[in-house]
Amino acid sequence: MAQQKGRGRPRESRLSARLLAVAFAEVASKGIDAATIAAISEAAGTSKQAIYRRYRTKDQLVAAAVRNRIALIEPVAPLRSSVADDLRRYLGHLAVVFRKDPFAPVFRTLLAHRQTPEFAAVLDELEADQRLALRQILIATPFETDMEIRIDLLLGFVYFRFVFADAGVPQDAIDRAIFLALGLVAPRDPPPLSGQPGT
Repeated sequence: MAQQKGRGRPRESRLSARLLAVAFAEVASKGIDAATIAAISEAAGTSKQAIYRRYRTKDQLVAAAVRNRIALIEPVAPLRSSVADDLRRYLGHLAVVFRKDPFAPVFRTLLAHRQTPEFAAVLDELEADQRLALRQILIATPFETDMEIRIDLLLGFVYFRFVFADAGVPQDAIDRAIFLALGLVAPRDPPPLSGQPGT
C-alpha cells in the first residue's frame, strides 16, 4: 500500500506542475478574463475537478502559476566589483527574462486586475523581491543616498518599456539608464561603466 502512494506522488506533482504551466500560458495568450478553468483543464489533460481540488478559484490558480514561473527565474547575485556592473547584470537579466518569456502580457493583465487580492499580492511580492535585489547592490556604496528613488527610476524604466510601451530594452538603453540613476555624467557615447568614477 505504501508503495502505491509513493508512485502516486510523482504523478500528482507532475500534474500540478503541468496545471501551473498551462495556466500561465493561457493567461499570457488570452488574458485573465478569457482564460477559463475548462480550457486550462483540457490543455493540461485533466478535469476541472482536479483543478478545484487544488485551487478554490481561477484567481488562486493564476496567482500560483505566476508565482511558480517567477520562482523558475535564475537569481542574479551582485559580484560587488562595481555598482554599475552589478546593475547592468541584474537589469540585463531582467530584460532577457521579459524578452524570452511571455511575462510582459501576463503583467499587463495582472495590473489590469490589481484590485483582485490574489493578483495584488503577487505584484507586491515581485516588486519587493526586485527592490531587495537592487538594495543589495546599492547599499553601503556612495549610491545609497536616495536609494529608493534610484530603484524607482531603474525598475520604472524597464517596466515602462516592456509592460506599457511593449518595447524591448537594448543594452545601451540600460547602460544610459544606469548612468542617469547613479548621477554619473552620460556623454553621447559613454565609455564602459567600470571606467567611471565611483563605480
